[in-house]
Amino acid sequence: TRAVIAEHVAPEHEALETSLHAFAHGFPERESITYQRLRIDGRWVLQVLVPLRDAAGALAGFLEGVYLIDRETEDGIYADISVTLVFVLLAVLATSIVLYPLVIALNRDVLRQARQILRGNLEMMEVLGSAIAKRDSDTNSHNYRVTLYAVALAEAVHAEREQIRRLIAGAFLHDVGKIGISDNILLKPGKLTDEEFRIMQTHVTLGEDIIRYSQFLSAARDVVACHHEKYDGSGYPRRLAGKAIPLVARIFAVVDVFDALTSKRPYKAPMPFEQAMNILRQGAGSHFDPALVEAFGTIAREQHTALQAAEEAALRNRLERVLATYYGI
Repeated sequence: TRAVIAEHVAPEHEALETSLHAFAHGFPERESITYQRLRIDGRWVLQVLVPLRDAAGALAGFLEGVYLIDRETEDGIYADISVTLVFVLLAVLATSIVLYPLVIALNRDVLRQARQILRGNLEMMEVLGSAIAKRDSDTNSHNYRVTLYAVALAEAVHAEREQIRRLIAGAFLHDVGKIGISDNILLKPGKLTDEEFRIMQTHVTLGEDIIRYSQFLSAARDVVACHHEKYDGSGYPRRLAGKAIPLVARIFAVVDVFDALTSKRPYKAPMPFEQAMNILRQGAGSHFDPALVEAFGTIAREQHTALQAAEEAALRNRLERVLATYYGI
């Protein structure tokens, strides 16, 4: 009938029985021993249901018991928990003290190896740039100067750190595709024919192919692929225009032409500073991004004075400081 057959409550716990009414439950669905722990009036109470079976093994009913955990037992439980927690914390602390120097040493070793890998990649980038410069009858000084000019202009227009890293890689590798151009075209002293110029233009796509399979060198792609694009869309190879040309390529186009104009080459004397700046200004809006030409005008004199007469060793030292700033080496 699922009714209460008998009930007994000790007189001193009648108040507890009244509070238990708030936790009243229906007839149990499970035929196994069940229990639940309750917090009543600041005391822990354990409610247990034990199934009762007849001689045939059929369920005849349940015996429900409510047990109040005495203060002494409760205090003992809390004390045991506290002691266990203290030992756990001490074990964690001891383990940390023992392992901390090892973790620091391993972390230091990982950082050292990461810096070595980064340094190796940067040196590979520099060696490739140097090889192209030598083949093109130039020196490392051009690569150093144009990279330093490019970083100074990027900082002046508040380019993002990652953009400046890509700009540095691109400045070193912008002409890497010239490896695939024959000497009779690359080193021809006179004007190229239309066919020869068409072949020379392929150094851009050749450069993209060369750096494609290196995750580190591929950071140079925007400059390698777009440094001959012009702001008005008349450049090559894709005839991109305006802001469709990546910022790092637009920056590089300005400083590359400026350094070419103001540098001494076997076939020409260096152009005076003001004359070179006038050529940049005349090309603003057609060849160059006018905002970048204007920004370069605010830093060009100081940069030109510092870089143009510097020896190759001095330029490389300045570049090392730039690499330390943007690559943390």
